[in-house]
Amino acid sequence: MTNLVHLSLSLTDNNIPEYDLDSQMLPRPEYNIVRRIVEPKFATIVSISVDPYCMSDDQLVCLLKVPDLRLTSLNLLTTYGTVGGAVINAIATHQTEIVHLFINLCAISAEHFDLLCHHLEKLVTFHFYDFLSKRVLTCWLESLMYFKELRTLIIKDLDLHDFSNFREPTILQRLLDKPRDIQLTHLDIDLQCLQCDLSKPTLNIAKICLRFVASRLLRLTFLCLSCCPLDENLFSEITTNLINLVVLRVQNCNLSDDALTGIKNMEIDASRPPLRHLKRLTELDLYCNEVTDASLESAFASCSLKKLSLEDCSLITDCGLLNLAAQPESFKRSIEELNLSGCYEVTDLGLSILLPELKRLRVLNLKGCREVTSKTLETVKTYCPKLRHLGVSKTSDIRDTLLLDTLPLLKLE
Repeated sequence: MTNLVHLSLSLTDNNIPEYDLDSQMLPRPEYNIVRRIVEPKFATIVSISVDPYCMSDDQLVCLLKVPDLRLTSLNLLTTYGTVGGAVINAIATHQTEIVHLFINLCAISAEHFDLLCHHLEKLVTFHFYDFLSKRVLTCWLESLMYFKELRTLIIKDLDLHDFSNFREPTILQRLLDKPRDIQLTHLDIDLQCLQCDLSKPTLNIAKICLRFVASRLLRLTFLCLSCCPLDENLFSEITTNLINLVVLRVQNCNLSDDALTGIKNMEIDASRPPLRHLKRLTELDLYCNEVTDASLESAFASCSLKKLSLEDCSLITDCGLLNLAAQPESFKRSIEELNLSGCYEVTDLGLSILLPELKRLRVLNLKGCREVTSKTLETVKTYCPKLRHLGVSKTSDIRDTLLLDTLPLLKLE
């Protein structure tokens, strides 16, 4: 045990008993292990994952106050569990070395959030969701101002309700007025609230957030936008300014062909698609049901993607696959993973034309492609020697064909 350097504990048992907090002992054997291991002659615990739904705040505070416990990672993020102010106080007072924090903020006051901002100076990863207060917009922006080392910010289920009447100057305006070199490289933001509230004030707030992303977060290499109001102009701002993007995921954002191609009335000109600015882009995920075959004719002409996901783009047909097959060689040579799951209009014919063009394809997802049969497996055998993973529906006849015996390296998923 003396050579142990790092230890991660997961304390998520649903049957954690109540305990006398006046005692010096912690309530479970695992906690007693924590006490013994954190002695200097043993190890440093660097990561603890706790389900606050299964623990009282008092128990969690007791755990965070273990002498000599110096966490670098704390995961309190669960679907239902929340933590209160006492837990935040314990984190800010006793665990200031944390660099990765995952937490549900919906029961936390603005004052307690300020505690995190002013005490966790080394924070690199911050993942939170469901912050139900009028400061929800400023909450994630404050993290950009105070956490100077922050690289990864993941925000889920933000509630923008009630913010439309918040008239005081916001930290957003302060950030825009006083630009700072923000180091953030990874942003994942989910505005599911827009599905419930499509009022003009709420949409305007969301668009202000996105314009801030496009104009200030210039170091981003990973951007995931879910349920965001991405119109043609906003998408153009993002792709024009965030030229360091390596991964771009756009999910449930109603992204249109006009936004992807930069061309209205479908006057095709391969030199104009917004994606042409993203020279470093290797992964693109378009989980958008308004994308059609027209986008596949010109949107990717200047891309060299390794991964392309068109999951649930249900308007894509064989014509779209033909458009992909007609892309420049630089595009076709680079594709290693292609996700067409949910594109139920795609058939064996379209795949028989596209797959021979994708010489380096290793992963292909065809789940939900109900018109695809075992004929596509023959195309795979002939033209896709590097394919190793094939996703198909449970009812697909591909699972029963004898051709699988001739492809021992191919795994069905």
